[in-house]
Amino acid sequence: MGTAQPEARGPVRAVIFDVDGVLADSEPLYHEAHNMVLGELGRTLSEEENRQILGATVEHSWRWIMERFHLTGPLEEWLARYDRAVVEVLQAQVEPSPGLYALLDLLAARGLPLGLASSSQANWVRAILQKLDLAGRFQTVISGEMVARGKPAPDCYLLAAQGLGVEPSRCLAIEDTPVGIRAARAAGMLVVAVVTPMTAGLDLSQAHHVVPSLERFDPAWLGARAPL
Repeated sequence: MGTAQPEARGPVRAVIFDVDGVLADSEPLYHEAHNMVLGELGRTLSEEENRQILGATVEHSWRWIMERFHLTGPLEEWLARYDRAVVEVLQAQVEPSPGLYALLDLLAARGLPLGLASSSQANWVRAILQKLDLAGRFQTVISGEMVARGKPAPDCYLLAAQGLGVEPSRCLAIEDTPVGIRAARAAGMLVVAVVTPMTAGLDLSQAHHVVPSLERFDPAWLGARAPL
């Protein structure tokens, strides 16, 4: 799936959300799950180290962790351990981002179809949607297993736009990491970045708009033309 070609952008016809850091400030929970697994070995992944894998696929993240800590054994074994830890943490702790439900209601009232485009595994996305009572709010849900290339490749965003039946250039993406912003920009979308405690020190300047929370989303962005 290639990079979308930029087109003249008109009013937004669909909105596509990232999951982690956007629907919920869940990045710290994945960090906690990393350390649940590594803690069995007496190891700890620091916050700075965790920042280096934010927004990446789980396979990429664990290859990086295995190299960093000189872990042996098949990748699949570490992924299975991590999967169990993530589900446990998400089911117990995930909370909605401030302003999430109000923004979803606003977009629904305007008749805009909504999608999700995440690098996370499908079962993690489902766990978050279930915990936040969001089942049925999104017309298409794209997870990491559904595309050949994860972010920063645009594949998940292009597939989400296809699922919504909307040209990528008429979609607005909401992201929180540089990797995700690059993916949405490569798909030709208008991008709003949300600053979270985990991403506050990262360069989010490639987004068209940056806000401190979903509560500061400006509905005017849905109708305005923005630079490609």
